[in-house]
Amino acid sequence: MLQNVPGKIWLFDYDLTLYGEEERCVINSLDHRISLFVQKTVGGDFKSAHKIRTDYLERFGTTLAGLMAMNQVDPDEFFDFIHQPEYLIYPKKAPKKLKLLQSLEGPRFVFTNGRHDWSEAGMAHMGIDSAIDGVLDLKQLGWVGKPHDSAYQKMEHWLSEKLPSMGRSMPKDSHDIILLEDSLRNLEPAHRRGWTTVYVNPESDVPDWVDYHISHLLELPTILEIFEN
Repeated sequence: MLQNVPGKIWLFDYDLTLYGEEERCVINSLDHRISLFVQKTVGGDFKSAHKIRTDYLERFGTTLAGLMAMNQVDPDEFFDFIHQPEYLIYPKKAPKKLKLLQSLEGPRFVFTNGRHDWSEAGMAHMGIDSAIDGVLDLKQLGWVGKPHDSAYQKMEHWLSEKLPSMGRSMPKDSHDIILLEDSLRNLEPAHRRGWTTVYVNPESDVPDWVDYHISHLLELPTILEIFEN
């Protein structure tokens, strides 16, 4: 079982992790904007732009990385376009998640391949933002995000600078850094670094290197040794 003790550091992916598969309409609304941006950038019809978007995602780790490499796109211009709130759907209020997050001993951060304003707006809509101690986003990662090894190295460096201001220090054991993610591709580098990996996904086929598997964030108490109702 996973221990809930003060020495742990909790890292959460945002999309399809802090909100779940049942709210896929949230990420779908963002993906639609991304495909529109690809279409605006490369031309052609929406269908071909969607195909390019998914190809870039597979080849480069994020669509933005592909756009930067292949089309010299400015990343802030990309995010300014896709994050226009009038075109987006945000997660619903989540009081049970707030209570769960507040029950976790140790600092809690978001580790995201998006720009911080997307996850921050979503967490505010969910009402869980007060339970999160900070966000490390793609911009702070130098626009090179998960699953690139440099992103995890930068997260450790960011933690080493941030934790002392919170009266905490980096754990001596890397296993005390816990990453909750819906993507196996993004969990694998964390596993290689010795972090504890929690796969948050309804998918039933899970490799044996994953430390813990839950289908939804609200199932986290089932793998915790200490959890107060």
